[in-house]
Amino acid sequence: MNHEAQQDLTYHHEVTHNTEEHSAAWRGWQITCDQVTDGQFEGEVTELAFDDLQLIRDRSNQALVKTGQAMKNFLTFSVPARQHTQEFYCDGHLSVANHILIAPADRLPEIHTPSNLDIFCISVDLDVIKNMLSNQGIESGLNSYASSTYLKEACFGEELSDCLHTIFSSDLSTQQLEYSRIQNGIKGTIMQHLIDLADSGDNYAITPLARKVMVDRAREYVLANLDTPPTILELCNVVGASRRKLQYCFQETFGLSPVSYLRIMRLNAAHRDLLHYSNQYNIQDIAAKWGFLHYGRFASEYRTLFAELPSQTIKRAS
Repeated sequence: MNHEAQQDLTYHHEVTHNTEEHSAAWRGWQITCDQVTDGQFEGEVTELAFDDLQLIRDRSNQALVKTGQAMKNFLTFSVPARQHTQEFYCDGHLSVANHILIAPADRLPEIHTPSNLDIFCISVDLDVIKNMLSNQGIESGLNSYASSTYLKEACFGEELSDCLHTIFSSDLSTQQLEYSRIQNGIKGTIMQHLIDLADSGDNYAITPLARKVMVDRAREYVLANLDTPPTILELCNVVGASRRKLQYCFQETFGLSPVSYLRIMRLNAAHRDLLHYSNQYNIQDIAAKWGFLHYGRFASEYRTLFAELPSQTIKRAS
């Protein structure tokens, strides 16, 4: 088996009341924030960090000039939250709203942020993402990103922004984050979105037989590991294809996206656990075990698939 190992994940949240506190809240970074607009400063920095991947949600009510640097050989992606529509200045150049900023972590540009900023920042080990691109057979211009600052239209990262909203809007608990499925799910999903940003390929000219072979290989891997359904990142690495390529093959051959297929497999795994329910775990624990971060969303998807709520499954099975 080639399952992803449990990760070392840390969670940190800090409410800040001045620019010095706000700068210090960026752990592993050397950041200087100068306040530009008038008024009392209020901010929040929320961090989820692995050894090779760091996710930060940065919120502040005042306009700032921000400079600094992060870890060497890391690449940063700054992704606007859905509500963020204001223009900002990057190294003295006006940038229109809703662009993703990609920059080497040790050579960050000077940013003049707007008031009421709400933005996600991802910092990833460059060697790790290069290795994953190689595993999926993707050629990209990632080396150019590692040496210069780029602004990319946010339409390329709309799904990434939605994913980050889901993660940071969750009522995260230490207990949830102990589950390897939650850890691997967060990391795998973000890494795959970053790989998608680097993949400029479109639909692929693949024969029906070749599509069927790829889908069969992916399904065989999933079915051989029903006790631990893989993430989409793991599946792409095992098959040796990008998510776009794998999705194209699944859709053309199976009528489902690989993400939908994996979600169904995880829901079925949770269903089996609930059919053999014991008081040792509650329903939320079972949902987290299979990588469902939002219990409400899990319950809704579960009811759609099985025509009953998880609690009803327990009552019917007991």
